[in-house]
Amino acid sequence: MQAIMQASYQGIDALKLITQSVASLNPMAARVETRYTPVMPYDILTETGQLQRLRPVKLPRVVGYGFGGIVREVGRLRPSRLLNQPVIGIHLSGSHQEQILSMLPPFLFTVPAGVSLADATTLIGGADAAYFALKQSRLQPNETVLVTGANGSVGTYLLQLLHLFGYHSLAVGHTSRHDLLTTLGAEQIVDYDRPLVQQKVNFAAVSHVVDLAGSPALLDRLTAKLGPVRILSLALQDYRPHPHQTFTFASGAITPRDYRWLLTQLAEQNLRAIVQEKLPFTAIKTAQHHLLDHHAAGRILVTYNQEV
Repeated sequence: MQAIMQASYQGIDALKLITQSVASLNPMAARVETRYTPVMPYDILTETGQLQRLRPVKLPRVVGYGFGGIVREVGRLRPSRLLNQPVIGIHLSGSHQEQILSMLPPFLFTVPAGVSLADATTLIGGADAAYFALKQSRLQPNETVLVTGANGSVGTYLLQLLHLFGYHSLAVGHTSRHDLLTTLGAEQIVDYDRPLVQQKVNFAAVSHVVDLAGSPALLDRLTAKLGPVRILSLALQDYRPHPHQTFTFASGAITPRDYRWLLTQLAEQNLRAIVQEKLPFTAIKTAQHHLLDHHAAGRILVTYNQEV
């Protein structure tokens, strides 16, 4: 079985494709044939050691934690109805590998009929983080939220969730992503690659900022235009806002029930997955460089066992 291994903090280009033995099935396990794993900023930050204080890891380690695949074998304490079913899940000991021995029953979810496995996989590290941010924001009816990093894997879901729950949004993104952001529910768009003085944007109604981009320089530009807003960041642990503004960093998870709700929203077409591209897992370095170097448009997935 092949897997993507991080053995140092030297970054993307130090990742290694290794062959390792297949773990034995135990009574609580479900063996999943991996089809997709999401490419996440979290992995890239971990590979360069930037998250050691927040989330220390032991090296060497298999990269990633989210996956989508097909259940091929179950232990005697797992339900047989899982066999041959498409599932998504979380595997904290590393997901970028051809097979996963899933031993967290609450965090293995069957994909509903009518939802593609690729689309469902984008919920991990995407819609889940967006839903977490929405809950942490504690918005009041009709409030307006400014979202940085709006065209990324989390932002594309957060815009949809804000629209679904009746909130207003300003999306901060690249000029090339206007059409995408509009279709996702953004009422106004701020181009981060153009001077703010050249843009006709009404900042007066903004009461909250959800920062997904993690750029202090960008926040400095935006908060200078804003009143007494509450800033919630999933990307910056520290930031000093203006005296009349507040800043909070948040990191956390949603519940299994929340994941099932998100899957239902996909099935009912209240939410839609935005997949930027799919690349074979052997091209993981290319995929991660694309995440860093290209203007995001949703989620990048790497693929496995596609010939099956």
